[in-house]
Amino acid sequence: MMHAKQTLTMKSQQGITLVLVSLLMLILIGMAAFVIDLNHQVLNKTRLQNAVDAAALASAVVADKTSNVYASRSAAIDTLNSYVAESGNAELVDLLGVNASGNSFDTVNANITFSTDLQTFVTAEAFVAPTGTKYDIYTRVVVDSVPLTQYLSFIFGGDKDVSASAVAGRSASIQTTCNIAPVAMCGNPALTDETAWGYIPSNYPNYDSTRDKVPDTIYAIKPSSHQNGELGPGNFQLLDLGLNGKDGVRDAFAGATENCITAGQAIDTETGKGTGPVAQGINTRFGDFTGPTEEGETVKSDKYIEESNVTESNYKDIYENNKPGAFYYADYYQKLNSCIEGNSCNSQYYDADGLEGRRVLQVPIIDCSSSTGGKQTVTVLGLGCFFLTQKVKQQGNDSEVIGQFLYDCGINNGSTGIDPSDNGLFRIQLYKDPLGNGAS
Repeated sequence: MMHAKQTLTMKSQQGITLVLVSLLMLILIGMAAFVIDLNHQVLNKTRLQNAVDAAALASAVVADKTSNVYASRSAAIDTLNSYVAESGNAELVDLLGVNASGNSFDTVNANITFSTDLQTFVTAEAFVAPTGTKYDIYTRVVVDSVPLTQYLSFIFGGDKDVSASAVAGRSASIQTTCNIAPVAMCGNPALTDETAWGYIPSNYPNYDSTRDKVPDTIYAIKPSSHQNGELGPGNFQLLDLGLNGKDGVRDAFAGATENCITAGQAIDTETGKGTGPVAQGINTRFGDFTGPTEEGETVKSDKYIEESNVTESNYKDIYENNKPGAFYYADYYQKLNSCIEGNSCNSQYYDADGLEGRRVLQVPIIDCSSSTGGKQTVTVLGLGCFFLTQKVKQQGNDSEVIGQFLYDCGINNGSTGIDPSDNGLFRIQLYKDPLGNGAS
């Protein structure tokens, strides 16, 4: 009798063990399903986020350059397509709604919208540009709730999908940047950065350098005589940024150095005219490498080098009366883009291998109100943009640097302020999506 009870107990224990093993297997399968599907979801979320980040940045660059939201939308689409074509991103074909027949982006799974206030986003068709004021365009790219392949998680039910969104546009004004030109513009410290310390004409508060041709924006930033400058005897508006004398000045004007500067910083002036080094450095931006500075990856000609033909003594008359010889940034902008787009183009001025924007210098705007002449220390009020309208002659009495003050200009890097309405240098950057990540 005792033997029968022992046999029954062992059989009962074997049944319990089978149940426990089954439960354990179910748990292990669940964990495997979770790990496999979670890793797959995270991987594709990262891929998708990288794609929409790049698309938003590319779109914002085009919107900033052209104010054309349709061209901007096309830039976002082209960028998404380029991500699909990259090795390892095959699943993005399904995520982004690409047609299997032709690798052509389909906006079924994506939403590309635009805003001027970082709050209200509308489609390109519904976008209306504000009138009577300057504005920035921000791009939002969203791919929302796209389902993924479920490997094991389908056993437990539930959905598996990914979403991503990105917003990009102009940054606030740059407060610190590098590759600064070693030349300064004297600003009015009593005025604010909203008028660029006096350089934005009061009668053109919404001056757009890509469109408007305003004679009051043309200056001789480096005079041919110190008597014409605002820093006093011995000064030609040049700066000592810790460079190697006039050789350093030449390299900095060519863009071959990294000279960093911050708004509010105290800097020293560089006395002397520096005729040869200044001309040799600046003229590389026009494809003229007659000096010791060699052409390189970043030291290249601009893409478009048509120029004005004026002097310090006659430029005011020529620009104010719209006489032959004047050349504005608006001319450069329109003619360069015509060449790039394959339209009308004067090939003698166009260099397809050049770098667009090389003729735009980043310059400090300084307080010259207490200038004493000679080598002196001055305070940086802020940073501005100066378009070189012509090459510099390597002649003492005709070595002035003439150009146009721009409302603002883009750079690749630098630390920013916090007010998006600031003027001056800026960069295109990503913003936190104000409408939520992936919510369309």
